[in-house]
Amino acid sequence: MKRFLKALMLMMLFVFAMTLLYAADEKQERVLIFAAASTTDAVNELIAEYKKSSKTKFATSYASSGTLAKQIVVGGAEANIFISADTNSMEILEKAGKVEKGTKFLFGRNSLVIVASPKTAVSINKPEDLVNALGDGKLAMGDKHVPAGRYGESALNYYKIYEILNNSKKLALYADVRQTLNAVEMAQADYGIVYKTDALSSKKAVVAYTFDAKSHAPIEYPACAVAGKNTQDTKDFLKFVQSDKGKGIIKKYGF
Repeated sequence: MKRFLKALMLMMLFVFAMTLLYAADEKQERVLIFAAASTTDAVNELIAEYKKSSKTKFATSYASSGTLAKQIVVGGAEANIFISADTNSMEILEKAGKVEKGTKFLFGRNSLVIVASPKTAVSINKPEDLVNALGDGKLAMGDKHVPAGRYGESALNYYKIYEILNNSKKLALYADVRQTLNAVEMAQADYGIVYKTDALSSKKAVVAYTFDAKSHAPIEYPACAVAGKNTQDTKDFLKFVQSDKGKGIIKKYGF
């Protein structure tokens, strides 16, 4: 009987210890990254590379920069890191006091291109060619709430064709740049306006034209730790992102 009680007690102690370990693991802090959709591939590789030498847990949310900014400022989302595809969305956080002091840095830069669907028969040499090349087709681009959409509208206005395409209902608007690219890849649109980095990641869409940098505002990607969420794990990861190895990964994806 004593042996049985002793064995039972040891088993109970073992179960209790395992419960504590499980609870500690569950409470292990994760780093939540809110990042522009166009940074998906780069950020995923940064995380994968970092985890080779770290047990830090990560969670990510990729979407339009404006949407993510509002989720942090208005919705109170518990993000640790914010990576934006434009300065306007970062300013939303700054005005709300949501940028951790001294943590903002330039993640990368981008350029704007027109991509063609693999099924598009008509080629273009300049943006103005879209007016006739589209025929009954569509030009996919982000809506006005998306940085890529604002850059795209600015570029089309620069070449004096935005109103023509808009009034003739040739524009198909999407919620983020990855949806825009997908529409072109799936031949739902003949052409699309996306970032160079997204075009480079595609095995189907073909770059038809690169917009002159003067046709739109500089495409810069500011990043920061969110105020009050700059944990040690967050600091360590951001340090890695800004290291030579991290910068090399970012550059690999065209930023």
